[in-house]
Amino acid sequence: MRILLLSFILLLSFSGCGNNEKQIIQIEAKAKAEKETLLAEIAAKDEALKKARLEAKVAQEQLLAQEQAKKEAFLKAQTKKTEATKHTKNNDKLSKVGINVEDNLITIDTNKTKDFFQNIGKKLEEKLKKITGEIEKGMLDEKDTGVQIDESRINIDLNKTKDFLETWGKKMQGFVKEFDTMAKEFDTK
Repeated sequence: MRILLLSFILLLSFSGCGNNEKQIIQIEAKAKAEKETLLAEIAAKDEALKKARLEAKVAQEQLLAQEQAKKEAFLKAQTKKTEATKHTKNNDKLSKVGINVEDNLITIDTNKTKDFFQNIGKKLEEKLKKITGEIEKGMLDEKDTGVQIDESRINIDLNKTKDFLETWGKKMQGFVKEFDTMAKEFDTK
């Protein structure tokens, strides 16, 4: 009985080992198949990610190129606008004198030029008359100058003379400023 029992146990253990080996082989095969499937999926996703990154890089380069082109076009437009403004300002200044510049053609209107210089002459003449009138007033008004001239003597009051010279200097500065302003007006015109 012992022998029988022992042989039965041996028989069961051999038959049990065979099933376990088959199951282990089947499990290993399934695991290997799942592993290969997962690796294939990972490889496919990795390829899709690389492709998406490449497409994003190309799109970014295109956007940068478009942005650069827009900047260049904007700068060209600004340059043209600035040049047109300068050209217009120069033409405005010169047109008041009677000179018109278009492309490579210069036109001079002698009537406008003559009127322009006559106006300058009139304004200068008015300013000079005003200055000489002020000088004559100051020189003829002996009380303000501090100088009294009689037939027998000359009296000079230095305090009054000093005040007169200061006042006269201020008036001359005012005239100089007026001339400067007038010259600037002609420059802008």
